[in-house]
Amino acid sequence: MMNFLKKLFGSATLAGTASATPEPAAKPTQQGTGKIIAAKAIKVEKHPNADRLRVITLDGGSFGTIEPVVCGAFNFDVGDMVVLALPGAEIAHNIHSEEHEPFTLGKAKIRGIESHGMICAAFEVGASTEPGDKPEIMVLPQTTVPGTILPY
Repeated sequence: MMNFLKKLFGSATLAGTASATPEPAAKPTQQGTGKIIAAKAIKVEKHPNADRLRVITLDGGSFGTIEPVVCGAFNFDVGDMVVLALPGAEIAHNIHSEEHEPFTLGKAKIRGIESHGMICAAFEVGASTEPGDKPEIMVLPQTTVPGTILPY
């Protein structure tokens, strides 16, 4: 699991080159970065190489179909609207480190599958100030339009 987190949160840059530490993210503006969107889960499959991961296909509205996205959360399913960070998004809080430092999301190969985004919890995008004991993916109202740019 730790290799998965290191790959997703710190060993890939936008160009896909390895880096020893996560790139610091710039503070998102009040209008957001334009790379965090609402997306609808349209396909959810078990990861072929990991019991605790799933491979998700999402409808990103005007952003098109986004796939695959590797995710370790299980609190959403097909038909749910979720918060999706695309490569290049500024993530406000790294939920998997003690410092919760910001970082810039890159693509990452996770157990043999290149993930093209990250489905986010509220703390990760700055929508809450505390990670909580068991952070879960932020599920949006069904009325949210896929592809809506979110203000994070």
